[in-house]
Amino acid sequence: MLSAMSEEFFQQFLIILTCSLLGAVVLRRLRMANIVAYVVVGAILGPSAIGLVDDPERFRFLAEFGVVFLLFTLGLEFNFRKMLTMRFAVFGVGGVQVVVCSLVFAISAYLWGSSLATAVMIAGSLALSSTAIVTRELQNNQQLHHQHGQLSVGVLLFQDIVAVIFLVLVPVLASGESSALLGNLLTAGFNTLVLVGILLAAGKWILPSIYKEVARSRSEEIFLLSTLVIVLLAAWLTHSFHLSMALGGFVTGMMLGEGHYRYQIQSDIRPFRDILLGLFFVTIGMNLDLNLLFEFWPRILLFTACLILVKAVVVALSVRVLGFTSQDALAVGLNLAQAGEFGLALMALALLNGVVPVDQASFITIIAIFSMLASPFLIRRANELSGALLRGKEGGRKVAVQLHLQDHVIIGGFGRLGTTLAEFLEENNIPYIAMDHDIEVVEKYRKQGKNIVYGDSNNIEILSLCNLAHARLVVLTFKSMERGKEAIEGIRQRNEDVPVIVRCQEHRGWDELVSLGANHVFPELLESSLLISRQVLELLDVDQQQIERQLANYREPFDPLGSKPKKPAI
Repeated sequence: MLSAMSEEFFQQFLIILTCSLLGAVVLRRLRMANIVAYVVVGAILGPSAIGLVDDPERFRFLAEFGVVFLLFTLGLEFNFRKMLTMRFAVFGVGGVQVVVCSLVFAISAYLWGSSLATAVMIAGSLALSSTAIVTRELQNNQQLHHQHGQLSVGVLLFQDIVAVIFLVLVPVLASGESSALLGNLLTAGFNTLVLVGILLAAGKWILPSIYKEVARSRSEEIFLLSTLVIVLLAAWLTHSFHLSMALGGFVTGMMLGEGHYRYQIQSDIRPFRDILLGLFFVTIGMNLDLNLLFEFWPRILLFTACLILVKAVVVALSVRVLGFTSQDALAVGLNLAQAGEFGLALMALALLNGVVPVDQASFITIIAIFSMLASPFLIRRANELSGALLRGKEGGRKVAVQLHLQDHVIIGGFGRLGTTLAEFLEENNIPYIAMDHDIEVVEKYRKQGKNIVYGDSNNIEILSLCNLAHARLVVLTFKSMERGKEAIEGIRQRNEDVPVIVRCQEHRGWDELVSLGANHVFPELLESSLLISRQVLELLDVDQQQIERQLANYREPFDPLGSKPKKPAI
């Protein structure tokens, strides 16, 4: 039998889940983010509205783990190599945007009457944009490969780094001792370095062995339990260092994001993350004071418009000053003009730690939510609005990337092989779509009129955007055999019949590529080695027919299927 307190908790928890489900379904029809639905549901259920949940604090413990899992998944998706590839956009545009926006919002909040600590937290919350909304809308509108899409992703990567700094600041500012602020910052910085060192060491030398042993068990239950234990241990460890638990989740996700088990971890952890994160944003809504909305709605709408305008202008000017076109600059500004889910999480953590007063936290949260509601419209119309504002002056000089082709060739990797192949295809009037993960390569060849997009050729979503279903041929270049396997598996799930040619640096493991569905596999140095071998045998007066037979026998293992595609092994 449940006690009266347990029964009341269960009933309110059931109400929250049911209303969250209904709210998410309704707002999804309106193409709104689930985050907004959860906050709206929480606001309606909370004490300031109908009051079905009278004490949001009882759900605080579970809600905090929602933030931990949110930061864990952001860490999984954080990519150092991608950040270095896009370092100009990341550190240039991202750095200027975050610094300028933070200063503007901090000064505004301080003049509004906030304390210095509160102003810093408000500035951090509003300076960060929504990774979830921006990436989803760019993908849905097939703009992720555009120049403004890639610049937007670069800025979001930088914001992920800055988010860690604000996580460190929350417990420091919560101490309330302004005289000891510098000492607290130094202590927190030292603790952070020690903690990151411990977690990185564990990620390099301990976790791979653990996951390898767990994978051998072939038990999904054990694999999932291992991930949950690791994430919660990291959260406990950061908490014991007097740092935010969410910081441990982010660093742990960043470690595991570079390993072989990333995709399985993402798949397993997502249900827990979504449920706990939904509960977290519901608690944010329940802590909102809706009386502020009804009493100050003109001011809230004005401040929301100011937030969108300031961020759009600052981002656009940052992009333009760093050498990009005005149209791309305006599009990036409109993409990143909203507040984000991490800003909401940061504001909630600041509220829970007493850094931000309840009324100010509610006011800022309402403004952030309103900006997120407007964001999908701005992102979908970013190109049109920027073109209209500039009256199309720069539109004629841009090279349009064509994705909706038929019977075309997809070229994954635009190095020596990709560029040479593209020249031959152009001479024979055969359409193609090329892709490369180096943004500088993409910009260089796009200016030359090449039909090339930014992206990893092992990303099945990007391949699908290149109209994989109607492609005539796929040619892929990989340094790593593992990346080749991922790409071929994805291709065969979406198109069983398209011929696939793979060139890889590694000589071992080619038979597995064939079993997964590759038609032809060419190790990088194979043909040059065979050409030299032919010359050597001819100089040694070996019979020509014998040379051809031996070379054919040598090539056969790498081309066992001819032109007939092989379905993937199950």
